[in-house]
Parts: sequence; structure tokens; C-alpha cells
Amino acid sequence: MKLRRRSTLDEEDESINVSPLIDVVFILLIFFIVSATFVTLPGVDVSRPRVEKSTSLQKNSVLFALSEKNEIFHAGKSVQLNEVAPLITQAIKEKEKPVVIQVDQWADATLLAKIVSAAKKVAPSVSLATLKNR
Repeated sequence: MKLRRRSTLDEEDESINVSPLIDVVFILLIFFIVSATFVTLPGVDVSRPRVEKSTSLQKNSVLFALSEKNEIFHAGKSVQLNEVAPLITQAIKEKEKPVVIQVDQWADATLLAKIVSAAKKVAPSVSLATLKNR
């Protein structure tokens, strides 16, 4: 009789206790939730422009480029900030065209804001051209 009692007690002791495992899983879960980076939504619906080929953009828009040295280019020539609005006005006399600004990633954001502001005074729409993330 005594042998049977010991064998049943041994079997109960040999089972795996999962309580500490559950505690560890919950701690890991809390760690990952706290350390995760969440995407914050702007809270506004944005209507994105439709995608066009670069050849159609060159024909149907006014293109400007802002280099990493903070130089403004239009039609392959360097222009000053005060020339942006007259160039746009001249380009959209016959037909309204959107203005597209290509910006180098190292360009000055203040100068970009000034270009956009000058363009918005005379252009129907102003867009920034960027590369698609891979």
C-alpha cells in the first residue's frame, strides 16, 4: 500500500507547473507593448495626388528643383527666390499647370517653405516630388 501512495505522489510532482511560464509571457507581452513604436495618425483625411509618369509631368507642369546646396533650378538654370512667382505666371498663361518641386533630402526646409509660399501665390496647385520608399 505504501508503494502505491508514493508512486501517485511522484506522478503529481513530476507534472509541469505552467504558472511561472504564464507570468513570464505576460511580462514579455507588457515589455513589447510598452517598447513598441506606434504610428500616430494625423487625424485628417488627405487626398493624395494621382501618380503620373515623369514625362507627362515635364510636359504638363512647372518643375523646380532645390539642390542640397540650397540652389533653386528651373529649366536647367539657377534662379533666385524672387524669380519663382514670375516664372510660374509666365508658364501658366496659356494653360493652368501644377507646380512640382523636387527637393534634395539635405536641402534647407526654410527655403523650401519660402518656395512653396511664393508658388502658392500664383499657381493652382503646388506639390513636392519624392522617391517611393523601397
